[in-house]
Amino acid sequence: MYLVLSDWILQSLVSDPVFMSLVQTWNGVVTLTLIGLTFYVIIYKQIKSHMEKSMHLSHVFSELQTKNEKLTELESNHYKLAYYDSLTGLMNKNKLDQKVEKLIHQKVPFAVLYIDIDNFGVINELKGYEWGDNALFEIAQELKKKVNSKLVARMSEDGFVIVMEKVTDYQEVLSITKAILADIKVLLRKQSEAYFYSASGGVAMYPNHGDRFQDVLRYANLALSEAKRKGKDQIVFYNEAMQALKEREVFLTNQIHHSLDKDHFYVVYQPILKFATKELICTEALIRWNHPEIGNIPPNDFIYLAELSGSIIELTDLVCESVFKQLRTWLNQGLRTMVSINISAKVLMHPEFINKINHLSDIYQVEKSLIVIEVTESVLIDNIEYSLNVLNQLKNEGYIIALDDFGSGYSSLNYLKHLPAHVIKMDKSYIANIDQSEKEKHFLKFVVELTHSLDMRIVLEGVEKTKQEEILSEFQIDYVQGYLYSKPIKAEELFEKYVRKVL
Repeated sequence: MYLVLSDWILQSLVSDPVFMSLVQTWNGVVTLTLIGLTFYVIIYKQIKSHMEKSMHLSHVFSELQTKNEKLTELESNHYKLAYYDSLTGLMNKNKLDQKVEKLIHQKVPFAVLYIDIDNFGVINELKGYEWGDNALFEIAQELKKKVNSKLVARMSEDGFVIVMEKVTDYQEVLSITKAILADIKVLLRKQSEAYFYSASGGVAMYPNHGDRFQDVLRYANLALSEAKRKGKDQIVFYNEAMQALKEREVFLTNQIHHSLDKDHFYVVYQPILKFATKELICTEALIRWNHPEIGNIPPNDFIYLAELSGSIIELTDLVCESVFKQLRTWLNQGLRTMVSINISAKVLMHPEFINKINHLSDIYQVEKSLIVIEVTESVLIDNIEYSLNVLNQLKNEGYIIALDDFGSGYSSLNYLKHLPAHVIKMDKSYIANIDQSEKEKHFLKFVVELTHSLDMRIVLEGVEKTKQEEILSEFQIDYVQGYLYSKPIKAEELFEKYVRKVL
């Protein structure tokens, strides 16, 4: 358009051919320049648009790449959380299930070792959770080194499972397990020598004990429970009797609640005598269970079940009520004696415990100084600060405090100087063979002197032989208790046996 118009204008205005040629030359230059500028602007805009789009795409790509990296990291973290323990780095049960299912699919035999650190929760509380985390991490690393290619998983706070592939010989499993538990003890002892450390192990085998991993694992856990029940610090192999025992435990646990409602529980009393005169000073209240179908059930078979299920609160309430009521009866009959009541950690830590026994003291008009609150050292170490606070309150109320089974645990001496106790009851195991062991005599002499220096009295439990009694006369023993003097008997029988000596 521009070329047509410019030529028409020039032909209308210019008649000189020479001048026309010059003007058309410049007109061509201008035309080319305009065309060039036009194309430049068009191309520039296109390039700029493409560059902007390219930069945007680059930015979008960068964002997508960043998001992808974050997603990958999240997936990795989710995978670790789903299949690995965050503290120790060991696989967890989910991952272990996957690994073992492959072994079962391939029919590879294996042994399952379930390990648990004895009293770890207690020591963890005393030492602090930072110490506990470090200890668990070190144990995990030691297990990984010890078992090499074997599968290791953390199952609970202080529970570990090791799967030993292609191991079928019981002696080989026992040897490996003993070495592992010994290493754990050494490892923990290096971190702190103030406590006695031990670990328990339960073992089950595939396919001997089951064709599913969940069954074999459960049986290993049952074996571990049996190791704990037998006193800890040992290894137990699963057998079918354990399943029957577990079923019986479940049955008895359920029956405790039914029997509480139907008065199948009752209290007996074992005399505690002044050693020098054999005068009745105190009696220990002991609960018994006469089940209408099974008959008499030993306390060792149901007390720990009551602890686990929580029914120990109701059982202790029953004992306390019976004791205060019986004391009132004896006092009316002219028999004045103290009665000791065994109190578990769960009962001692119940916020209403002190109020309950104070209420019973008021109702039955029984002096608090006639009631002995008997606790074991395990009660203390479950929550030492709270336990000592409650025991001090009880002492200030006027109750007598006794430490039972002294010497059966791993740190009794640590608590003696802090314990607000009047009486120490020495575990029967320390005089069981005193007629055959000079070491037991030396230990007894030490404990008696220590107890008296702390202004406490001592009771020797488990006196069963005349020879033991003869040896005890060499020491300044305050009180004795055992089958040599009397088995646990009913209240009426105790009254008949001792009332004349007291009146």
